[in-house]
Amino acid sequence: MKAPHNYRAVGWAMVVVAASLAAIGLLALALHDDPFFSDNIMREKQKQFKEMQQNATEMESGTAGENIEPKLGMFILYAYLE
Repeated sequence: MKAPHNYRAVGWAMVVVAASLAAIGLLALALHDDPFFSDNIMREKQKQFKEMQQNATEMESGTAGENIEPKLGMFILYAYLE
């Protein structure tokens, strides 16, 4: 049996995949202004965690105020404060 030579179809499929990836990349660049979006989210979450950790250590030492209101995103420490 003769082996099929479908190199042309595979080549066009590779061109289509490359074009779609390039289109996705161009859309991402055009629609989103901040290239470090995830880094900014991570830095904000780390800052919130450090603030909550500092508040927890102040509560343990007794130097914290009576009415500390935790942020909505910190569910684990929120249960600890109640």
